[in-house]
Amino acid sequence: MKYLFLFIMLLLIFIACEAPKQSPLDTVKANYMAMQNEDIEAYLKTVSGPRAYVAGTLLVKFFEDYNVDYNIDTIELLGEISDVAQVRTVVTATDRKGANEFHDNRMVAIHKLKFDAEGWRINLSEVEKPVFLDKTPVVADSVR
Repeated sequence: MKYLFLFIMLLLIFIACEAPKQSPLDTVKANYMAMQNEDIEAYLKTVSGPRAYVAGTLLVKFFEDYNVDYNIDTIELLGEISDVAQVRTVVTATDRKGANEFHDNRMVAIHKLKFDAEGWRINLSEVEKPVFLDKTPVVADSVR
């Protein structure tokens, strides 16, 4: 009986140690889902660092003013080494209200994540200049 108990305890420890940690991709998806649902608490669970609280505070006003849909067009894990990862996204943001207050756009972002006791958290996001969808791009005539 004593050996059976010891075996079960060792098996449980082994299973706990081998449990896969959440993917950085899941955290980024949860971040956009929180934005989609205008859920500040869920958003704050996906971010860390000194700017996280400030961003959460600014989102309150953003959610009051706009009602935006987020569609992840592409998401790609660029790399994961130990407790750091980078994820690239292309996201289309469109206004649900249709009041033309928000300019529908597509943006490319590189999210830098760190793994801590809570799991993967976005520590920094670098966003390229958005492409506004309500404007047609100007194409130069070819030179002859």
